Amino acid sequence: MEMIRLAAVLVLFWPEVIEGADRPNILFAISDDQSWMHASAYGDKGTSTPAFDRVAREGILFTHAFASCPSCMPSRTSILTGRNMWETGPGGNLMGSLKSEYAIFSLLLRQSGYQLAATGKTWGPGKLEGFTPAAGKSLPPRSYSSIQTEAILGASFHRRTLKERRPGMSHLDYASNFEDFLASRDREKPFFFWYGSNEPHQRFEEGAWKKNGKKLEDALLPGSLPDHPVVRGEFLDYALEIEHFDRHLGRMLNILERENLLENTLIVVTSDHGNPMPRSKCNLYDSGTRVPLAIRFPGPARKGVTRRDLVNLIDLAPTFLAAAEVEIPAEMNGQSLLEKGSVPSRDFVVTGFERHIICRRDGVGYPARCIRTNSFAYIRNYEPNRWPAGDPDFVSSHQGFLGDCDRGATKDFLMKNCGETRIAPYYRLSFGRRPAEELYDMQQDPHQLRNLAEDKKYSEIKSSLRQKMEDYLRATGDPRMQDQSPWDDYEFTDKRIFGNPRWREEGLALPSVILEDRPD
Repeated sequence: MEMIRLAAVLVLFWPEVIEGADRPNILFAISDDQSWMHASAYGDKGTSTPAFDRVAREGILFTHAFASCPSCMPSRTSILTGRNMWETGPGGNLMGSLKSEYAIFSLLLRQSGYQLAATGKTWGPGKLEGFTPAAGKSLPPRSYSSIQTEAILGASFHRRTLKERRPGMSHLDYASNFEDFLASRDREKPFFFWYGSNEPHQRFEEGAWKKNGKKLEDALLPGSLPDHPVVRGEFLDYALEIEHFDRHLGRMLNILERENLLENTLIVVTSDHGNPMPRSKCNLYDSGTRVPLAIRFPGPARKGVTRRDLVNLIDLAPTFLAAAEVEIPAEMNGQSLLEKGSVPSRDFVVTGFERHIICRRDGVGYPARCIRTNSFAYIRNYEPNRWPAGDPDFVSSHQGFLGDCDRGATKDFLMKNCGETRIAPYYRLSFGRRPAEELYDMQQDPHQLRNLAEDKKYSEIKSSLRQKMEDYLRATGDPRMQDQSPWDDYEFTDKRIFGNPRWREEGLALPSVILEDRPD
């Protein structure tokens, strides 16, 4: 692909469509827990994604796109609102709530004449507050699928299911549901369709890679995890779920082409945050926040471009609105990628994390912020005395110990073998306490293994990044800059999935390495 470095916005590639043509249809495809590097367009030999690759080949591939938060509901809240996770109140927590006081891009599209529809996972899990339910329906207490979020994303298409359901994957036939929508749509209106797969969310069918022609040597691992067959195998099982998402995307592209809709449809493909293995999801390292992103533009747009620009998924809401010629609310801090004129490229993005599930004393989170430039990543951990993945002697009933890390083969392997000399350092990277400040040279240390925060040679860089990040957080109203922590006090709107969280039971073995640094 052609490699370019741009300061201008995407209108340079798509001027013909914005001016004079019909407003485009929009297909938004979002996977569930996929790190940026796990797509063949980025060079991953263990994951085949021909549909994503096609969108990139016929449009623009982004190499440095970041989610606002590495937790599913907060990330999706930020996508819908175009706001940073700390700007959305209880929307910044998993099992939080999305309030109608915020401008939602999908509702603005509907007000402007777009028809909305969705299939699969949309926004959630959490609670919608203040929204008008779809006709004849009520808003349920927990929103996890398109069935439950019709108030903000339109009609749910979920009736078509797969004849053969694979273990660990959704039974929904996403592409056939999209086809049903197209057959029933109002042809006088442009449409916005949200395709949200439940894949590659844990848990995977363990060992599925063996019967699907995968090779252990092709698995692409982050450097923060041990190179072991168990770990490689889980990443290949995860790759199979990404490929499932991609197959349905490919069918959707073919359907659009067959219906002569492809050339007037804006297609955006991404994920809500990084992979669900240790030190990724719920972490502000690149493996947790950096996501795949490809955009295909209608009409005679420039194709086959790769961009290294820093992009935040909060940019998608204003981008969709700009494509639809809808005024962008001033409260949206994302930058439209389609505005007319020239917008300077960012020299940084800021991401954040607060609370995921109940896995610590008193149900508190692990608050942190990160500023990411092309060269460095600086992380501020506001409560370094807390455990980043949860208290090690606390059982979250649906995730086990260390509940902010999803259950899976790699997590189990680290926990069972953390006393071994070779494995202990990897265990501590994922689950051990962390200092208040972390600094990584992303050019020399892309897997963020060597913390430079206490290295005097980097003191000026650290101070500069800290100041730049805090200036941005103040400008965007982060309560942390006022020494406030409302996220620990927001209610969990639905605790049913937690079952009965409890402290370690008598007789339940806990490796001594876990307890070397017990919380007070």
